Amino acid sequence: MQMTRTRLSSLAFTLTLALAATALPAAAQVAPSISLAEQMRGMLGKPAAGATAAAPAFAPAPPVASGGGMGAFNAPIVAAGPAQVRQSATELAQRFPAQHRAAMTKAYEESFTFWQKLETQLGLAPNDVAAAVAAFIAGNYAAFMQQHVADADFKSLVLQMQGLLASNPAFMQSAPAAKRAMFEQLAMVGTFMVVYREHLNRQPSPGEEVNFRNAAKANLEAALGLAVERLQIGPQGLVVR
Repeated sequence: MQMTRTRLSSLAFTLTLALAATALPAAAQVAPSISLAEQMRGMLGKPAAGATAAAPAFAPAPPVASGGGMGAFNAPIVAAGPAQVRQSATELAQRFPAQHRAAMTKAYEESFTFWQKLETQLGLAPNDVAAAVAAFIAGNYAAFMQQHVADADFKSLVLQMQGLLASNPAFMQSAPAAKRAMFEQLAMVGTFMVVYREHLNRQPSPGEEVNFRNAAKANLEAALGLAVERLQIGPQGLVVR
């Protein structure tokens, strides 16, 4: 999930100001969103035991159309419920110490605003829960691996998540408000992880780096039920090595 450097730097600067305003300690800045990740795991279902790259835990995505389009099998799972951005950001911020919650609420709201711009930039359907799931995975993956996810690979991941969510009757039948909350919170966390990765690239901090990567690892393993070292995002989406 690559972002244009100008926009990314602008958002990173905004979030850094929000975080610095309360002198947020490194341990709190990137605390893992385990509860959210566990909810996502329920949405995706448990991966097959013994999955390998040759037999992935997640069915490969349909090929992305040439020219950058999303392909004929693009089937967005739209969160049609009313927007609840402030509530979603506030709920995420509750995982932090009380004195840092206001700064984190603002940071998550800013992240979601940037996510909406990214939807347009990548040609994604607005409010697609599967795209937010992909953002959560790609953002934490990029944070742990210390590398970008190519746009084409991210689009494949979106298609792959659409297929997984569509095959989960419990999720598909969940209330619109629940879908909307999951969409907003997953997009917020995924985007925040990408932005903070950029922040650390520009202003290295060994202590924060260790905590940041540990948080990304915890997020992914709670969400996917697999060791993060086995995961790879590529042209087929998410595969297990």
